[in-house]
Amino acid sequence: MIPISSQSPTLPSHNSLNYELLSLTAICGEVPCTCSARLTASESYRKKVVTSLTHDKLLRIFSRHHLRGYRLGVRGKRLLLQQEPERFAFYLSGCSDTNAIKSEISRRIRLHRIAQTYVTMLNAGAALIYRDEKLPIFSPAASGPFCIEQPCFYDSHEIKESELEMLKIRGSRMAGALFTSGRVFAVYNSMEFLPVFDPQVEMRAKVMLEQVCRTKVSFSLRASGLLLSNNMDTLHTLLEQSRTRKRNHFLLNDGYEHFYFLTNDFYGETLLRLLCRPEIIRQTDAALLQEFQPPLPNSRLECDAVDDSGSPVLFCYLPDIPRLYRFVSALNLLNSTGILVCFDFQADALRPLCGDNIELQIIDFQKFKIRFLSFD
Repeated sequence: MIPISSQSPTLPSHNSLNYELLSLTAICGEVPCTCSARLTASESYRKKVVTSLTHDKLLRIFSRHHLRGYRLGVRGKRLLLQQEPERFAFYLSGCSDTNAIKSEISRRIRLHRIAQTYVTMLNAGAALIYRDEKLPIFSPAASGPFCIEQPCFYDSHEIKESELEMLKIRGSRMAGALFTSGRVFAVYNSMEFLPVFDPQVEMRAKVMLEQVCRTKVSFSLRASGLLLSNNMDTLHTLLEQSRTRKRNHFLLNDGYEHFYFLTNDFYGETLLRLLCRPEIIRQTDAALLQEFQPPLPNSRLECDAVDDSGSPVLFCYLPDIPRLYRFVSALNLLNSTGILVCFDFQADALRPLCGDNIELQIIDFQKFKIRFLSFD
């Protein structure tokens, strides 16, 4: 170990990009180099920060099998353990994947998935991520119920802290779990790939999360799913496959009743803020309902509204994959017309699904932001 002397680097301030990148690397084990571009728009500033951290041996770049990522340097690990053990000791001790990092591609990609998920959470300002700021929901020594006042994200490594339950879900693709004041989401990140699920394993993960809600959290609700992806094309492909034998039954109808699709970019970060702020969703739905009528009681179709002619309307600006699949399938089965309401950046992915019987009505994303999020 390299001792830290008076000339050794000091821990960067918490509100700096230096600290953000260093701390993310500590809790994830390895952060893909491409993630740093999402932490700041300034390429010159980003290069300056990385150069500074690597020069001081707080950070190092690891490159193998065409994957480049940031890992902690010896000084960086020592510095974090000495100055903020409550925040980082859990990740930087023992033989965990975040401390004893392997070089196999599959293990590194898993770390990259989790790191990318953390960046989405951070940029959305949606959830607490550091252990010293969060409730110890998955700690075997902690008893509940806990009252969640601010959304909190727990990665899969933290979920493993509850060893007895984790034995039941070994092999799950979950990157982590997002808890809000009234909901819990199993968070998956497929990155640039199509998601692959082992239904039996993921169903056990769902049961585990709902059991945690009953015993450790002050609400008992059914868990929802949250699928992150690098682009909207993934949603288009999933919906196209839903018409074939390649359809993913766990994603469409056998897993979570609600399974939301968000992208790992500014759009997805904004929608994640909405999921954590149900009052804004209610305001948005109320504004949309001014253009339509409330849904008819005992309707054969699950919908959010109807137009003047009685055609059902689904609000899918927060794409809920199973609900969207059920809506479109029912319209096609009944040979009926309907309307999908989405944001402009989602239209290209949804348009091929519509055919001749479904109309897209598009919300201007920038105008939405000004109206509902400008004072957030």
